Amino acid sequence: MTTLKRSLLVGACAIGAMTVVAGTANAGTVKVYGGGSSLISVYMQQAFNCYGQINPLIIRTPLQLETLNNFNYVGTKGTPQDCSSQHVQGTASLHYDTAGSGVGIAGVFSHDPSSDFPNGYGDIDPNTPGEQDMPSISFGMSDAGLSSSDVGVWNLGNDNNGPTNACSTPEQGVCVVAPGETPNPPTTFANPLQTRGALVQFPISVDPVAFVYYPTYKKVDDGAGHVTSYNFNIKFAHSDGSGGLRLDRNAYCVIFNGYREGNPITNWNDSRLKTLNGNKSLADPSDPDKASFSVPLQIAGRSDSSGTTSIFTRHLAAVCGVNGINDPNNDYTTGATTLPVDLRGGTFDGTTATNVVLGKFTLANGSGNLAKYVAFTANPSSGGTLVQGNIAYIGADFALPASIVNGNGLGLNSADLKNSSGKFEAATGTNAATAFGSLAPPESDAHGHYQALGTCPGSGRCRAHPYDWVEGLAPTSVLADPSSAKAYPVVGTTNVLLYTCYANSKISGLIKKYFTWYVKNTTVQEIPDGLLVKNGLSSLPTPWRTAITETFLHTNVNTAPLGLEIEASGTGVCTGVTGG
Repeated sequence: MTTLKRSLLVGACAIGAMTVVAGTANAGTVKVYGGGSSLISVYMQQAFNCYGQINPLIIRTPLQLETLNNFNYVGTKGTPQDCSSQHVQGTASLHYDTAGSGVGIAGVFSHDPSSDFPNGYGDIDPNTPGEQDMPSISFGMSDAGLSSSDVGVWNLGNDNNGPTNACSTPEQGVCVVAPGETPNPPTTFANPLQTRGALVQFPISVDPVAFVYYPTYKKVDDGAGHVTSYNFNIKFAHSDGSGGLRLDRNAYCVIFNGYREGNPITNWNDSRLKTLNGNKSLADPSDPDKASFSVPLQIAGRSDSSGTTSIFTRHLAAVCGVNGINDPNNDYTTGATTLPVDLRGGTFDGTTATNVVLGKFTLANGSGNLAKYVAFTANPSSGGTLVQGNIAYIGADFALPASIVNGNGLGLNSADLKNSSGKFEAATGTNAATAFGSLAPPESDAHGHYQALGTCPGSGRCRAHPYDWVEGLAPTSVLADPSSAKAYPVVGTTNVLLYTCYANSKISGLIKKYFTWYVKNTTVQEIPDGLLVKNGLSSLPTPWRTAITETFLHTNVNTAPLGLEIEASGTGVCTGVTGG
């Protein structure tokens, strides 16, 4: 994320017991650092600032500290809270770095915050000379769920070339030594299972990934400083006048496979788009050149390792390939966190686009820069004309109407996509929740309480398996192509990655208290006034929040034998473990 989200407007916050505190540190302050997913970054830092002291969000490319407007809960289902002055724990100080999902994963595996680590966070304070690394890494967040093979690296390492040499297949760039071996940072790192205990992974939000475009496609300057804008003629616009471009699977599979298609869609005048628009031309009726309407359709995506990309590629792998519309030109096979190499084109650095190739993705680092590329903010020179028609995948929080709440100010619109039931659905948190609704937490009854399965360990979904708490990247995932009739089809979750064992008991205590508050409280979870729903995402169903709380955050007589409750080193399952 970038400065696009600096002006967050009021949303919703509610807590039980609150303390009025100043947002400054004191001698008793407990600091927690981490980061990752750019999709959740603003809202997580806002939640951090409702819970504890007020801190800026750490932004990448370029490095900056972004002051966010404080969240203000005005809903009716919980206790009102103005987070500019009311906080749950005045001595808590939580910090988020928007480095992307790949770095979030790598940081948790390495537990190394140094800036010389190849896929590490780097400096976090641009206002102080010299290296300004995090003092430690206590959490990571990713929109790409870790699989059984990833957990295998956590438990057993992946240093196939030995503890002093880089491994052949690193985990987001991280080489982990086998149990009992001595690491050699920054080449190899300590075995996480031995030093930090079992991996903890669970979802914290349900996320629709939107296909966004800008409503204006042409600007004309009359030579006297007056600019006339021409907008796409969308027949099925939403009630607020935004969005509503309709795309079925054939259309968006062809669009995002770019030049590989024998008959690509690289112009907004394509007859297939006209048909989906109620057989109406997308040209503005007032455009004097509407008879010769022609706007290049330029695809754009993320250049970095991105969980949002994995949600996008997982869906296209499911619906465009042999299990979907059977597109022989489909270039997507799984939920990869990076785009196919042969579809990667030019780049956008936040200001300038270079080497743009029609039919290939223009690449931008982070969600904020990608949104800036799609937005039509440039104006023509005197007497000139500009034409632009970019389209990208990005979190629905960047598009109207959610962007009114979070104040990113770009005015991006989102397409309605045809789902597996043949219905066009908008990229909203409500429709994302519908897509997620058929999933239950592992080994749970209808209320989310632990219910042991005879198949665990084995073929069943088990609470003891970190990978069974999230949906994987394979196109066979339930979320790759949701079956619910009202489901929005491109949806995933943001997941938090934690240690079972923490070396600092104050940090482990704060981690448990914060996430207990996060999953239980109306501050974040309320519908329709909670932090997530207000920003176009969705809160977790109640059974999930119950299962998360009783498994990881509180001692429960039924789940205690699983050994997954977060603890300080030297206690319980963490006896003999140094901790993260």
